[in-house]
Order: sequence, then C-alpha cells, then structure tokens
Amino acid sequence: MNQFNEDNLVEGTVVKMIKKIWGDKNCHINAFSDEGDLLLGREHRGEVVLKKYLLPALQKLNPELPSESLSQAVDVITRNRSNLGLVKANQEVYKLLCDGVNVSVAKENGETGTERVKFFDFEKVENNHFLAVSQMWVVGEMYSRRPDVILFVNGIPLVLLELKASHKSLLDAYKDNIKDYKDTIPKIFWYNMGIIISNGIESKFGSLTAPYEFFNEWKKAESENDKPKTDLATILNGVCEKSRMLDIFE
Repeated sequence: MNQFNEDNLVEGTVVKMIKKIWGDKNCHINAFSDEGDLLLGREHRGEVVLKKYLLPALQKLNPELPSESLSQAVDVITRNRSNLGLVKANQEVYKLLCDGVNVSVAKENGETGTERVKFFDFEKVENNHFLAVSQMWVVGEMYSRRPDVILFVNGIPLVLLELKASHKSLLDAYKDNIKDYKDTIPKIFWYNMGIIISNGIESKFGSLTAPYEFFNEWKKAESENDKPKTDLATILNGVCEKSRMLDIFE
C-alpha cells in the first residue's frame, strides 16, 4: 500500500521527519483550532511573526540590551510593508534579519546611543528556537488561508511547505496554493527564504520569486559525495536541518 495514501497524509509524515531532524519531539504545534492560536501566543490571526518566541530569543541573543530597545526591534521587523510590494518587502526584511536592526539605547549619562539587535545566532545554531507549525490560519486583507506547514526560527516564518496527496501533481500545489497565497496572504512571504512543495513522491524547492519551472529537486543532503536521491527525506534534511537552513538563509 502506498504510504502516502489519503489515510496517511504527507503532512503527518513531514512533521514526524522534522521532529527527527531537529531532535525535538516538542517542536511542532497544530494551530488549526483556537487553542493553537493560544499556544502560539497570537493576539489575532493576522500576525505571522510569533512574538511569544521572538522576544525571548532577542533577550537571549542580545542580553546587554534593555527590553525597550528589543521592543523597538520587534516593531521594526513586524511593521506593515504591504505598500512595498512582495519582492521589495522580502528584500527589506531579509537585510534586517541578516544584518540586525539599529535601535536607540539610553546611556547612564542621560544621552542616547545606538546599538544593533541581532535576530539569529548563525554561529551557534542551538541558541535559536525552531518550531514547525501546521494548519496555521493567516488572515489577509480580504481572505484567510491555511498553509500546511510553516517553519519558524525565533518566531520568524522562514520556510513554507505546501503538501499534496500522492496522486496530486506538484504543479497543482504551485498554481492552486502558492500563487494564491502570494495574492491573499503576502505577509507570510515577507520573511520567507524558500518554499517546499511535495506530494510525498516528488518534492521540489524554490524561492519566493521562482516560477514553477525553476523549482528543483534537492538530491543530496550531507555532502557532494552522497548518492543522488529525490525522496522526501533528502529534501527535508538538505533544506530544513537546523544548521543548513540558517546557512541557506544567511
């Protein structure tokens, strides 16, 4: 029997694999219900950055900075960028997430100085918080959508996975879902580093701006000496393993 039949959806398999790759049984939340939103700490379904995880991460990575300065950084990274267009918004956010955000800090002499807040620890990957969230409702200006799985690092939604049953084509995932998300909930892509589409049998990885023909299989995970494979485990290991995911992002 096909392991990816309707009784054993690809999503469940992906979540199990992510838990194994990250080595954390508690790294996943199903956010379909209202209880899921409470677990994520969202005040409303328009929020795509999870402040519940972002603020503690900033405190951990920037211990010398006061909470007021870290709140400034959160405000900068979460501000509305719909006036920029999707690609420009993604470029702006990427630079801020990579380089950090300059914030004002009150000094002991009463003057105000400037310090930089960093969002990720690219050197020590375990200093970051990783969370996989499935079925999270996202409210756009007119419509609500529910991507299958989103991978968050320090509360930032870096990778989106759109998953289909094995008898569905990947082109359907791209045309019917990914393109629709860009139109209806573009803010989820302001922070995005890449998109995985899979039906359990075929899997491809592409960038925010890539047309379908430029989504490609990921054939090696550990090294160039690996035997090429195109299975689900290879693309998840190759893209979503903690150190590799941050390396790809950086």
